[in-house]
Amino acid sequence: MRFIKLLLLFLMSLLYISNVDALSCSSSEAKDLNTVASYVKASYELIDRSEQKEISYNGQTKTYTQPNYSFEITIYNISKEIYVKLKNDIIEEDTIIDVNIAKDGNYTFANNDFGRIYKYTIDIMSANENCYGQKVKTITLIKPKYNAYSEYTYCSNSSNYYCQKFTTKELNIKDDDDFFKKIKVNNSSNLPTTTTTKTPVISIIKDNIILYASVFACTVLICIGILIVLKKRRAKKRGEL
Repeated sequence: MRFIKLLLLFLMSLLYISNVDALSCSSSEAKDLNTVASYVKASYELIDRSEQKEISYNGQTKTYTQPNYSFEITIYNISKEIYVKLKNDIIEEDTIIDVNIAKDGNYTFANNDFGRIYKYTIDIMSANENCYGQKVKTITLIKPKYNAYSEYTYCSNSSNYYCQKFTTKELNIKDDDDFFKKIKVNNSSNLPTTTTTKTPVISIIKDNIILYASVFACTVLICIGILIVLKKRRAKKRGEL
């Protein structure tokens, strides 16, 4: 029994030693850190650097737009109580940003890769010496990609899902044929629900079928009667001759 108690004390001492460096902030410090972290935001600004180019073909000159976009991403409200660990799903490399790197509490950088979607993970870390390096909060920012198919004539003033100029989701378009196939399906699926209605003429006929049948029958009988009378008159005239 004594051996078991000694073993338990030994194991507890090991747990204590392993957590000596894992200091935790007090509840008041944690509350202050959460408040500071709540002010940290991230957004991007689209910078359009596209240029108008000219191309000559068969003696004709045409103008086209050469796309070129940049995204200026800013993380706001970095303070001395916290620092930021920035990473994305394309480049496996963390960037540490603290108040000394930020300018007036804000940190701005450019992403010129407008052909790919980037998902930024922004971990807000504690800079408090009692719990330095502890994660306080995580926010995310998704940088969209440019959709070259949006420049097609079909997409002018179109709200079709596959015509959006910038998208935060992969459209998975293989080629031109696949693009036109997708927009055709997308258009069909987005058509308003319609119910089959009778055309006025057909509706009137169906609703009054008995009446029209009676009129038709009477007309036929009258025509037959007229033909019989005419036939008798012709026969009578021939007899008189």
